[in-house]
Amino acid sequence: MKEPSIAVIVPNRNDARFLPRCLRSILDQPVPPEELIVVDDQSTDDSVAVIRSSVAATPWAQLAINPVNLGTNGALNEGLRRARSDYVLFLASNDFLLPGIFARAKACLAGSPGAGLWSAMSWLVDEEDRPVRLHPSPVVALKDAYFPPERCVKLAHRFGNWFTGSTLIYHRDTLQAAGGFDPAYRALSDLITALVIASRCGAAYSPEPFAAIRIHGDSYSSRTLRDVTGLEEMLEQLWVRGPQLSPQLFTAPFLERTGLRFRFAAVRASGGAAIAEVASRVTGWKRATLLIVDRIVPATFGLLRVALVFPILRPFDILPTVWNRLLGWAVVRLRVQLQRRQRR
Repeated sequence: MKEPSIAVIVPNRNDARFLPRCLRSILDQPVPPEELIVVDDQSTDDSVAVIRSSVAATPWAQLAINPVNLGTNGALNEGLRRARSDYVLFLASNDFLLPGIFARAKACLAGSPGAGLWSAMSWLVDEEDRPVRLHPSPVVALKDAYFPPERCVKLAHRFGNWFTGSTLIYHRDTLQAAGGFDPAYRALSDLITALVIASRCGAAYSPEPFAAIRIHGDSYSSRTLRDVTGLEEMLEQLWVRGPQLSPQLFTAPFLERTGLRFRFAAVRASGGAAIAEVASRVTGWKRATLLIVDRIVPATFGLLRVALVFPILRPFDILPTVWNRLLGWAVVRLRVQLQRRQRR
């Protein structure tokens, strides 16, 4: 199959500090994308000047300036509207790509005709670009693979998801047909959209880190996950909208698991502070046990509080976490280390 064309869309608002690293990681790729679209969402710093300087010598790059502030998902959808390539990747302006992502994605997608998306793994890095650890996404294959729609539904039920947003490359027409990114789901819109597309058209996957996600406490995703009330509103919408988007995926058992996963994510994002608030959203022994943990474990022991909540809310994820995350990460890290030694 012919290798597909890829566009990269970078939404930005006031990230001038990190933009050069982000854009350089795209422009310096050994196999570059066919398009780069940077959507500035009414920045008040010198982002626009930084973008213009960075892409001035790149004919396949363009800058779009929103006339009003559209928010992150609005900026993503504006970039999608402008793209013309077969596939699109959306990269946060404070994250960056690693060399080889487009060569690998194109080869994998060419061998997976009809795939709705491709994804890989990512590193988590600090504000100085230093690697912290692998992003905690499950390793669902040990070599490049394509999963048909029915397999994607099973993976979603087992793991919740296996994506990292900075490596998600969507089939453009399929993404547009799914309605793009719904602002109602805030920072989780890419996850929900990816699940819908994978359940409709299948997904390709590469078990190697090809992006870096920057850790910072006030990120869009952190703010979304700390808002317990907002998460509950999203879950209510998913119970209504999900079966309309993908009835084979958004079944009652899947939605119940998704609710528990969202609530645990709120506890983790809050460092254990949200246990009592999350307990009010569940019933029975789960509520009683959460309240006991909240009462007897001091707030200063945040990691312990989070660790104790995991088996209460997500007992069904214990085995997949050990097998597909911890052991999978070990295999991937070993491969990365061996590749580095070979390059030396």
